[in-house]
Amino acid sequence: MGPEQLKPYFDFSTIDKNRVNGYCKLCNKNYKDKCGIFSNFLKHLKRKHVPEYEKLFFDQVEDSPEVVNGSDHRSTIELSSSNTKKNRINISIAKYLIIKCNLPLNLVENSAFREFMKEYKMKTNLHATLNGVKFVTLTVDGWSDKRGRSFIGVTCHFINYKCESQAFLIDFVRLKGSHTGENIHRTTEFILDRYNLKEKVYKIVTDNASSMIKAYKFGLSVDDEVYDDDSNKIKSNSSANSGCDDNDHDIDINDLEFMNIAFADDYEDIENPSDLRLSCFIHSLQLSVRDGLKNAPYVPKLLKKCQTLTKFSHKSSKVAELLKELNKHIHKMTITRWNSEFLLIKSILSIGRTDLETITSAMDNPIKFSDNDFIALEELIDILQPFYDVSIKCQAETAVTASLVVPSIVHLISHLRDIKPDISLCLKLVQQLEESIKTRFSGIINRLNLVDVADNSAYCDPIYFIAAVLDPSFKFLWIHDLNLPVPLENRLKQHIIELIINEMKKDLPTSTIEPMKINFSSKSTLSSSFTTTTPPRKRRKLFNYDDNIINDSNASSTLDPAVELDAFLNDPVRSNFSNYWFHSQLKILKNLVVRIFSVQASSAPIERVFSHAGLILSSRRTNMNETLFRDLVLLRVNQNLL
Repeated sequence: MGPEQLKPYFDFSTIDKNRVNGYCKLCNKNYKDKCGIFSNFLKHLKRKHVPEYEKLFFDQVEDSPEVVNGSDHRSTIELSSSNTKKNRINISIAKYLIIKCNLPLNLVENSAFREFMKEYKMKTNLHATLNGVKFVTLTVDGWSDKRGRSFIGVTCHFINYKCESQAFLIDFVRLKGSHTGENIHRTTEFILDRYNLKEKVYKIVTDNASSMIKAYKFGLSVDDEVYDDDSNKIKSNSSANSGCDDNDHDIDINDLEFMNIAFADDYEDIENPSDLRLSCFIHSLQLSVRDGLKNAPYVPKLLKKCQTLTKFSHKSSKVAELLKELNKHIHKMTITRWNSEFLLIKSILSIGRTDLETITSAMDNPIKFSDNDFIALEELIDILQPFYDVSIKCQAETAVTASLVVPSIVHLISHLRDIKPDISLCLKLVQQLEESIKTRFSGIINRLNLVDVADNSAYCDPIYFIAAVLDPSFKFLWIHDLNLPVPLENRLKQHIIELIINEMKKDLPTSTIEPMKINFSSKSTLSSSFTTTTPPRKRRKLFNYDDNIINDSNASSTLDPAVELDAFLNDPVRSNFSNYWFHSQLKILKNLVVRIFSVQASSAPIERVFSHAGLILSSRRTNMNETLFRDLVLLRVNQNLL
């Protein structure tokens, strides 16, 4: 407690070297302080002015999780109490050292940490936040720890009232029994029932593991079922088919571009799936790259040389010293993550040919990179660089990502098309990548080519096109990369406009829906397609400057989807997503934006949770029980709720 806090109660101007009398403003008289300001005056304040004393100290501990009961505040705000000080220290240690710094649990007593868990409002705040949300999208995946225990994590995503993308971990539970689709489905429903989220779930994003596809093929059950909290009751008699990757705990939290790929579990669904589940875009994109690298001639042998070099460089102290002198590092390759191969090639090329020959000559079985090898490595970098950039961009944590899918595919298609004349040794790789993209993203490719989209084709959901157009940063600008003839370009725009308006109708009551006023002529241009009949504007009163009356391209006074979409597409403003839609008055379109942009392009959010889990369950914590582990993961990921 310092002078600044005591100024309202104590006059320090009466104190000098020769006089120690202090003036109490509350008593309006001098107070004799024999032992200094900060001791006896506080006692005087406590004895004579109890309300002011309690107010002074209550402000100091308002962040404490202790609850004040009734009008008797003394027991809860008594700073001189050693128990109070100890509790505050323990809570600070638990919050900042255990949760944020990941230090061992023995820094505090287990009981103190339990009190911290009970007192803190994280779970209450999470429930309150989710109660006010209309639509959420989930990302779901499985993970195994170092002891072989399996867990399933679920994150939820939504657009808040400021039109900002929000994400929270709602649960991280032990998955016992076989890892079948039925088991995963029931566990997910059990988690959603606890938060009353089942009716709010718009989409579920998972990887392409067969168990994940089967889990949400038929959506979520309509009737609300209550399951016992005991995970042993969630079982299935089906054969085990794990969708978890035992290596997930090795993901570095700073290397978010590395995504888990379960090659053995890739599953092609031949039946019409539910429109609830969406595939992870990054997972599918990396599988496309893997197809190209595997099927292109010459490339696998070259990558084998690079892999041999990196293995030796991480085992040989001599090579390590050479790399240290050069201030270089050869990236370690991970089989399940193609990005590691890209970074490996880039790190090898950065060393330089002369220095690389010095390093390879130190190997037990020296390998030699020929001239063609260096040409091929450079071509690989040129070909794969956009794929790497897209992978990073689409895994953003605090930005909307659903709008990036279609522009990314268009960019990659145009990139592969334009780079062909400059490629000599890796031309087959370019062709393989084109074929793989057409196969794994057939729904998007067919819509771009104005071909009928089958219900079971990959990425057939129109939300990716809707999101791309409703993002103020994109609108229809990405279409120019396709280099389509003007009639075909206009037809594609008209098709997407129809998709958006049909989706907007879902947010309107049936009685309020009027016939669309947009003429969808395949031969018309975009500007001539909007033949809307805008109702006559009322005459504005003199000196009336109401923002709702002023002519604004982003203002809407009707409930006509076509009019609102026309206003949006013709608005020249290209501000960022949150700022634009937060200030927008296009009500129907804004409701659609809140729903569509809750979707995540990838399952990267749940992968980040696994990264945190791997850091928490360190070698010093291998005996941690499941409940404590779950609590720590929830606290670590949802720190902004503390």
